[in-house]
Amino acid sequence: MQVLAIDIGGTNVKLLRTGDSERRKFPSGPNLTPKRFAKAIKVATEGWSYDAVTVGLPAPIADGRPLIDPVNLGAGWTEFDLGALFSGVPFILANDAELQALGSWPGEGKMLYLGLGTGLGNAMVLPDKSGLPVVVPMELGHLPYRDGKTFEQCVGIAALKKNGKKEWEQDVFETIMRLKEAMVADFVVLGGGNVKRFRELPPDVHPGDNLHAFLGGFRLHDPTAIMPTDIHTKVIDLGGREGGQS
Repeated sequence: MQVLAIDIGGTNVKLLRTGDSERRKFPSGPNLTPKRFAKAIKVATEGWSYDAVTVGLPAPIADGRPLIDPVNLGAGWTEFDLGALFSGVPFILANDAELQALGSWPGEGKMLYLGLGTGLGNAMVLPDKSGLPVVVPMELGHLPYRDGKTFEQCVGIAALKKNGKKEWEQDVFETIMRLKEAMVADFVVLGGGNVKRFRELPPDVHPGDNLHAFLGGFRLHDPTAIMPTDIHTKVIDLGGREGGQS
């Protein structure tokens, strides 16, 4: 089975198929509505065939639909049928943190995934009775932390810019400790774009990799899937059809 995994981020949309070494991407951003995404995805997948599709979206998902529009994208996602874009093949829409979590799981243990980016993505992965992973979506970032602020407000990119790296790091470590204890996790995978800012991480905390979102997307359709090696990126020229263009 060849699975197409699509990771919709606040800056870029990234695409990868099982068995391929070529990752494709095109710009996203606050003007990327689902209709513009639909036009862009036709260009980005030109020449590609696939048997199943997973799309990761930075929004809570229920019954195959986003509950709210993603904060960093355009409007209209809650009413748009993304699965209809992919020629009737098996389709799964998931929260992007769920894909990162599933792709980061090493095969055993109860894992808490925390994604440091614009906000705080999070999900749990734990094995079922047969040892296969079960992904549990969460919105822990919206829980109260201190001074009337949530965890997400204290460890997101805005807090880093406002409070400086030292205070931000302290809040990140405190957040990891509190949430790990609350979820009774064996270990934590810390992912997202800002994990690279740390030279060292606390015990039982391991750095993630954004490419793991693709592996998570593959695993939702094929639990035996593995990551391609020697991945290179091709930037797709949309001819003015991406982001803020019609």
